[in-house]
Amino acid sequence: MAASAYLRVLPLLHLRRLYNDLDFFDDEIFDLSLDATPANQLRMEVLAKRKRRTDKHISTILSAIGDDDQG
Repeated sequence: MAASAYLRVLPLLHLRRLYNDLDFFDDEIFDLSLDATPANQLRMEVLAKRKRRTDKHISTILSAIGDDDQG
């Protein structure tokens, strides 16, 4: 019983971490944009790619949770 409860909560814990990552990416991109050196621009591009990947992970988890609840 405890294991099944943990497996229901695990995706939510992972989502929380992913949402925190998104906040970090947004904050870091904003900070880097204040000084638009070529190195900072490259770093912003890398962070934007990571942010897109994180968005996809969140969407995947949310759709899996939704599918699980439906049946």
